[in-house]
Amino acid sequence: MDCTFKTEEGKFNYRVGAIIRNGNRILMARNPGETRGDMWYSVGGRVRFGETAEEACLRELKEETGLELELERLRR
Repeated sequence: MDCTFKTEEGKFNYRVGAIIRNGNRILMARNPGETRGDMWYSVGGRVRFGETAEEACLRELKEETGLELELERLRR
């Protein structure tokens, strides 16, 4: 079950996203068959109850790319 709930202001979705970089190239996704097929986005999705953000990110990466990847934190 996803970490999603209604609030007085609307709906809250706890989501994760990943920036996948190879040199100066960044992986982006899109859904060309949908109404907004011209929209590009980073890989990610909703966090499930009981998952950490890191676990959810790795699961979403596997679901959307088929790859088992490692996470690296952003550096300053």
